[in-house]
Amino acid sequence: MTNTIIPPEKLPGLPKLVLDYWTAFDKVASFYSHDFRNWENYARLAEQARRVARPHMAEIVSILSEQNRSFGCSGRTLENLQRLSHSDALAIVTGQQVGLFGGPLYTIYKALTIIKLTQELSHRLNAPVLPVFYLVSEDHDFAEVQWAGLIDRSNQFMRLQYLPEREQERRPVSQIMLKPSISQVIEQLTANTADSDFKQEVLKQLGECYQTGASFSTGFARWFTRLFDEYGIILLDASDPRLKRFAVPVFARELQENLSNQAMAETNQRLAALGYHAQLAMQPKRPNVFLLDQGRHSLEWENGGYRNLHSGQRCSIDELIRRPELLSPKAALRPLVQDTLLPTIAYVGGPGEIAYWAQLKRVYEAFRLPMPIVVPRAGITLIEPKVRRHLERFSLSPAEVIVNPETTLGRAKLNLIPEDFRDRVAASRSNIEKEWKALGDQVARIDPTLQGSIEKVSHQISHQFDILESKIIKSFSQRESIVTEQLKAISESLLPEGKLQERQLNVVPFLIKYNWPILTKIFDAIDVNRLDHQLLEL
Repeated sequence: MTNTIIPPEKLPGLPKLVLDYWTAFDKVASFYSHDFRNWENYARLAEQARRVARPHMAEIVSILSEQNRSFGCSGRTLENLQRLSHSDALAIVTGQQVGLFGGPLYTIYKALTIIKLTQELSHRLNAPVLPVFYLVSEDHDFAEVQWAGLIDRSNQFMRLQYLPEREQERRPVSQIMLKPSISQVIEQLTANTADSDFKQEVLKQLGECYQTGASFSTGFARWFTRLFDEYGIILLDASDPRLKRFAVPVFARELQENLSNQAMAETNQRLAALGYHAQLAMQPKRPNVFLLDQGRHSLEWENGGYRNLHSGQRCSIDELIRRPELLSPKAALRPLVQDTLLPTIAYVGGPGEIAYWAQLKRVYEAFRLPMPIVVPRAGITLIEPKVRRHLERFSLSPAEVIVNPETTLGRAKLNLIPEDFRDRVAASRSNIEKEWKALGDQVARIDPTLQGSIEKVSHQISHQFDILESKIIKSFSQRESIVTEQLKAISESLLPEGKLQERQLNVVPFLIKYNWPILTKIFDAIDVNRLDHQLLEL
């Protein structure tokens, strides 16, 4: 199997803006702070980040230390937290919603990318550069985080879901408490994954993290801590009200001056003029701040104050600023809060995040903060031994399946038909089409008005042969049920539900099969000098 990477331009569904960011940065340079490939840029950002006054850093580190201890962190994490308090310390940050059992694989890849990048930059900058994972624990879209994907024992993609009863609408996930039914989800996971020598221990540790009475986001944090225990990753739980008071300057200016919307308005026009899509919607009368009041709700400017769009209650700006624990940043403002708290020089994100960061450069300028360098996270498709054997049987590469699945798998199915039979069908088709074309040309010379009818019949002949070939393929596929199962196993593993594996599958089934060293193997494979999509054989 020769393909080891897929370049960005071949990845399915990549937005034009993101593709240009990866392959033609000059086209989009005006929307970002610096090119992530130039290592000298990080030194420039380091100086800017250190110049930002953070008088409360000791308190912030103390809160983060308490948070991480409660999640069961390692001594290495505590050491990194102490290093974060130094005046020359820098941070590489990523963030993500707190998905069930760690969420999709790309969440794991984000964490490993920041860890690898901190190691590289610590050496290059000769300074402490620490990995920080921002838990988006106040997100209220529970449907996005309540599931974990896996390939079951019959090679089918399935979603395990945690379904608590009667949760309040738009409730932050940090306020959703785990009920006894979480154990039933773990039982489903047990039943639908292969047995192995490691299974019992992995599921035991997972169950210790996702315990009844803990919050949904705490379960994620505990599990994430165990996954990355040896790397010293620092988790930042954004729902902690003690951190909100350090973000008051950001909240105040947003509520008083509507800064982010004003800054994004012009940027969005420039993006549209260049044919790019604006990722974040902008609503001019609504600040990029939610109110935490019986859920997480938007505010709208009205008659000199803000109205809670859920309850209708009106609040003055002063009333809101006095209660920062009730404020929660939207996506456009979250990075500003993050970088008010931390000396961030780089943010690691996926394609969607790269796209919306293009809207934020003027926002950073308005808040007088240096905008971090945006670094693409590692993208990886894991190739399991069984899938590799199936691919080899059909002479397929995983890259061609991912880039062009319908044609590639269709060709593999076509190869099920004996070659002499397939050649006979093709020859018959060619002869009939050739004879019909000759006849059609002769009829058209006699009566040109029949040209349309001739072409119509020609298309019908071709269509009927397509139908015949499809029926032949189906017939042989039914006779070769084992082969059909193997093709399905390839498709379900590499592109579950037609989407990249990293967006659908959870890490736990891989830990069950391959144990904890699989994380080390993934980490070792990440190359921050080349962040093409990798195909990693297990």
